[in-house]
Amino acid sequence: MEAKKQFDVCIIGAGVAGGVLAAYLGKHGLRIAVVEKNLAEQERMIGELLQPGGVIKLHELRLEHLLDELDAQPIEGYGLFMHGDNFKITYPVYQGKVIHGRGLRNGKFVQRIRQHILNMPVVSVFEGTVKELQEANGRVTGVKFITRHSEEEQQISANLTVVCDGMFSVFRGQLSAAEKKISSYFLGMILKDCELPFKNHGHVIVAEPSPCLIYPISSTETRILIDFPGNEAPRKSAELTTYLTCTIVPQLPLQIRSSFIAAVAEGKFKVMPNHLIPARPFRKPGVVMIGDSLNMRHPLTGGGMTAAFSDILNLGKRLIALENFEATEPIDKAVQNFYTSRHKQNATINILADALYGVMQNEDLKIACYDYLKSGGKRALEPISILSAISRDEKLLLRHFFAVAFYGVGEIIKPFPSFTRMGRSYAMLKNAVNIVSPLVMNEHPGLFSRSAFRMAGFYFEP
Repeated sequence: MEAKKQFDVCIIGAGVAGGVLAAYLGKHGLRIAVVEKNLAEQERMIGELLQPGGVIKLHELRLEHLLDELDAQPIEGYGLFMHGDNFKITYPVYQGKVIHGRGLRNGKFVQRIRQHILNMPVVSVFEGTVKELQEANGRVTGVKFITRHSEEEQQISANLTVVCDGMFSVFRGQLSAAEKKISSYFLGMILKDCELPFKNHGHVIVAEPSPCLIYPISSTETRILIDFPGNEAPRKSAELTTYLTCTIVPQLPLQIRSSFIAAVAEGKFKVMPNHLIPARPFRKPGVVMIGDSLNMRHPLTGGGMTAAFSDILNLGKRLIALENFEATEPIDKAVQNFYTSRHKQNATINILADALYGVMQNEDLKIACYDYLKSGGKRALEPISILSAISRDEKLLLRHFFAVAFYGVGEIIKPFPSFTRMGRSYAMLKNAVNIVSPLVMNEHPGLFSRSAFRMAGFYFEP
């Protein structure tokens, strides 16, 4: 197929974000071009846990059928494990209904989305690598790409270009002021025929030195992600095998160990950097960014796809509401309104992900968080409503975050205060402020929040 005609929207990338955006806009009659460098199914270890809030967004997009025929597993809540102890928290009810998350194979989900858009008459899919954004008079007017099999150079003209080429985005540097920071690395494996302690639950192992995340992705497969702090990726070696068998295995629930040991022996490891990328886009006419190219957070809480679907609904509604897609000014206004409003939906997802990971790196905060959630009631129900993205209440998130810290203070100073215990308490509060403060500032907070965190930063300088 040759890319000669004019399109309403050109989308760079046919992953989860690009594919779902194409499906949503195409369903409403817009003429869509999608350029994807490789349409073959990929083996990925990201985008395999969809929180209930993301399922809700797919329903609002009327694309929930994309989850069918995947052998996706319902996720009903979380089990937490620490020092031989454990408990579970169930997702809250949403509008009188029980909404489950989904554990799934990312590659199969992406292929299901692609098959759907390939069958849409208004969507044209091209397999090739985008080399540059085309511009005229300071406005992006489309893309230039090289087809995968013929190496032919082609051009696509579009009234709006959407960049969603993922975490390793080629165009982020041209369109955003964000600096990519690696928080840690996940080493991923698939456990076969693994019996989980809590069926249809995600499992967080509060391990030393860093957490492990476990959840089912098919009826016979379970994903395990082992966190490695720092900027150095783990490499396959005898030393790594020893670490996994001697350090990680003893901290896993008994039911999981045999499947884990078998996976280690098989040696099919995948490693992924965990990025923190705040959304700091430039306002360039004719182009917009969504998905991981725009904004990333630590994947510990599984919020990436939910954030992407929230962005798609936000941007998509504004675009399909335009009466004339040939007029550039309304398109630019829709993009600007999307950029200024998206934080309201995604702030809690972003803050929680990296704040929780920060908590897991501090021994006192980690223990306080575990015990706080285990105490149940609102201390468990409200935080899980935020983690599930059923609630997007930023004030509620911050209230519980600092409640965890002060709960920890109370536990440390028992049965009576001492200079040593007061010092530990102060250090923990300082850590809590320094963990969450920059994350809040990344999300365009209001005047009151900015002032409060600046004042806190004055008292608790890093």
